[in-house]
Amino acid sequence: MFDRNVENEVLKSREMFSNFLTYTFFVVFSVLSLSGCTGTNFIQSSSSVPLADVISEVKDSRQVVDKKPLTLPASVGIVFVHGTGYQHLPDTTLHMAADKIKEQLLTNPKFVRSVFVVANDDIKTKVSLLDRIKALYGVDVIVLVSYQQDQRTLQSGMGKIADLTLFGSFLIPAVEIKTSTIIDGKVIHIADNSLMFKASGSDEHSETSTSYSMDGIVVEESIKGLLAATTNFGQSLSQTIASFVKYDASRAVTASPDRK
Repeated sequence: MFDRNVENEVLKSREMFSNFLTYTFFVVFSVLSLSGCTGTNFIQSSSSVPLADVISEVKDSRQVVDKKPLTLPASVGIVFVHGTGYQHLPDTTLHMAADKIKEQLLTNPKFVRSVFVVANDDIKTKVSLLDRIKALYGVDVIVLVSYQQDQRTLQSGMGKIADLTLFGSFLIPAVEIKTSTIIDGKVIHIADNSLMFKASGSDEHSETSTSYSMDGIVVEESIKGLLAATTNFGQSLSQTIASFVKYDASRAVTASPDRK
């Protein structure tokens, strides 16, 4: 004969389990809702200070009537403009990036005699910056480099659920970090105080991380993105320099081509 007490117990167990699932769903939904804006999803930006804070405006070389000769191979100075704000990249990282540009420039001995990385302490004031750099480093040309970097950190809903457990927070790489970096460079002939040409470089890549190690990975990806974009910039710069195909070693030449 069927035991109604057993049936009642089964019904009660099912009801309790259903209530438990409802409560769990409510708690998880609440956590996800509260963490939607303040959790691991964020966007941060870093950039060089405005160039107007570093150097007075230079003339376009096409506007210079009486151009002074630029003897090739030339001595070049690299100025990697320092960052601003809390998230800015440290000077040590910028110096590493400038060293990459230096390595690439030195592969063009026909046009580049020597390369110096200008210390950021030497460009804290823009008063007669070009003359100051020429006096300190004895260079004919400077490459003025600035950067802009954006990082977007995203975590899916399932990733946030995984973070509710200690195991998930430490071991599950549920956070995606996207890093975009743009490098802009201006090549300036000091004697003319004129802009010879521009070049640019970029990098965009993504990496995954656990919530626990995210802060460290964000920093690593920032540095990696800057160095990759700088390498791309150096390649573009070298290609432009190589376009000086009519260089005659027996004479001085004016600063050209005028590429923008």
